[in-house]
Amino acid sequence: MLDGMHRLVYTGVRKEEEAMQCEIARQFFDMLTALSAQQRLPREYSAGQTLYQAELLLLEKIDAYPEANASALSARCGVTKGAVTQMSGRRVEKGLAAAYRCGANKKEKYLRLTSEGRRALAEYTRQNEAAAAELRRYLCSLSAGEKRTILAFIAKMKDCMPVCA
Repeated sequence: MLDGMHRLVYTGVRKEEEAMQCEIARQFFDMLTALSAQQRLPREYSAGQTLYQAELLLLEKIDAYPEANASALSARCGVTKGAVTQMSGRRVEKGLAAAYRCGANKKEKYLRLTSEGRRALAEYTRQNEAAAAELRRYLCSLSAGEKRTILAFIAKMKDCMPVCA
């Protein structure tokens, strides 16, 4: 009788653990899906200006490398020169960037952020810094053992990541 009760309790704990493991994996992949979807949606960072993640990356690079032409920006952003030309044209139309020519080469266009572009980039930076600070606060509250467990979990999930088409 006692042996049967032990088996029942063990089975119940085992099923609860299995359910928790499935829930952890489900939530992890839900998070990846949400992140991927969020990357494809524009967000408002300045009055009426909605920007995609790739456009924000371009604004960051324009700000950081004002002497860079479209070829240099494409290399820094990891996209084609055509994509940079297209995105930068839209940013100029929206008043976030301004094109200018410099030096002896009058064919080459360069970009600089406008005040509206700097405002949008500053808001994006502020939001990212606030999110990073919140995450740092949470991670600082964890024990070293909990942090090692999280790192091991992330490493294992990378190893076991299903191939998605």
